[in-house]
Amino acid sequence: MNSSPDHYDMAFGTTAHTLAKALDYVGIDDYSHGRRVGLMSYRIAQALSWDRPAQLFMLVAGMLHDIGVSSTSHHQKLVDEIEWEGAELHCLRGEDFLRSFAPFAPYAPAIRHHHTRWNRMPESVPRLVAEQANMIYLADRLDVFYLRFLADHPHHATLLHKRDILDSLHQAAPELFATHLWDALYDAGSKDRFWLELQEDFLDEAITEAIGSDDRVLHLDWNGLRDLGVLISRIVDAKSPFTHYHSLRVADLTDAVGGLLGFSTARRHLLRIAGLLHDVGKLRTPDAILEKHGSLDGDEFAQMRAHPMNSKRILAALFPGSPMIDWVVHHHEKLDGSGYPDGCDKDALPVESRILAICDIFQALSQDRPYRGRLSVEQVLAIMQPMVDGGSLDPDIFALVCQHPAHLYAISTQEDTQK
Repeated sequence: MNSSPDHYDMAFGTTAHTLAKALDYVGIDDYSHGRRVGLMSYRIAQALSWDRPAQLFMLVAGMLHDIGVSSTSHHQKLVDEIEWEGAELHCLRGEDFLRSFAPFAPYAPAIRHHHTRWNRMPESVPRLVAEQANMIYLADRLDVFYLRFLADHPHHATLLHKRDILDSLHQAAPELFATHLWDALYDAGSKDRFWLELQEDFLDEAITEAIGSDDRVLHLDWNGLRDLGVLISRIVDAKSPFTHYHSLRVADLTDAVGGLLGFSTARRHLLRIAGLLHDVGKLRTPDAILEKHGSLDGDEFAQMRAHPMNSKRILAALFPGSPMIDWVVHHHEKLDGSGYPDGCDKDALPVESRILAICDIFQALSQDRPYRGRLSVEQVLAIMQPMVDGGSLDPDIFALVCQHPAHLYAISTQEDTQK
């Protein structure tokens, strides 16, 4: 990423690939569903002799097709059932998410209909969009049968049973997909490459090779970068009703605190993006842990403690070299060195990480939760004070918060609208 305070250049294909990797975290036990669907869609488009831009469109659309799925339970339903009656929700959410970020908006119509049967496709849907959507649906369902096959066979066995895997899907769902797409899939699936590159050893290499010919660059000003951050934060916050709009409000709080501290506009902008993305690694955290009412047990907390490093992997790919990566990774560190993942003490902890830590806790405590009402600002500060006294949180930043409680509480609890 080439950047200046008000301009950011990001490779389009690499950005989509990285976001797809983040989305694939939702699978918990299978980290590659979206990328496999993207690559299979790409190969089907090649078999149809679509032009290069159309092939690359299918690669990206396939990789992002489940952008509306944030919960592991929802993901499991989609994997377990050929036609799940609840699939429409993530199609609508995915369409909404993609439309919110202009460079991804062209993919929204296909994602909207990617669980629609070919013979039930609304007449109002343009022919090309219908084909794109149905192709994604076909690749998506093939991946389900591919995984079922792998449950009982080693990877190399797919080369001996290529036709059998395709036939098993055709027999189970003959009317879901267009005939010409079936023909293209059988053509693409007759080749060893089609199956070999679905394996972890080859998958990202194959995708990287494909997007290498995609010379599109995202030229983002501050508003564009913010929109990308908001998009990713909405995906994260949709994972659980407990965290609805949490990242957006944390971003608002960090920006406000940065302003009170006299930070420059550029520094506040970067701090806001860090606030939006501070929990992106939680996409890999099981829903049950995020939604648990009581304290986490040792095993659950161990899984939770992994999320800063998962965040680092995503952010390092999106924003290589950015100081914001370090801020996010260390927002669960404590001044006394008892935090995670590095056990940083006050001498090694960036002020931005300290701000994130306080804003994260402040917002979580002031947020409505299904198991409790919203805490008052007095209750929030009373809960946080022992954390300061015990050496966990920065006393100077907390003192600043205590000087502006009503203002910051209003920001934290404002109506849930995008900013």
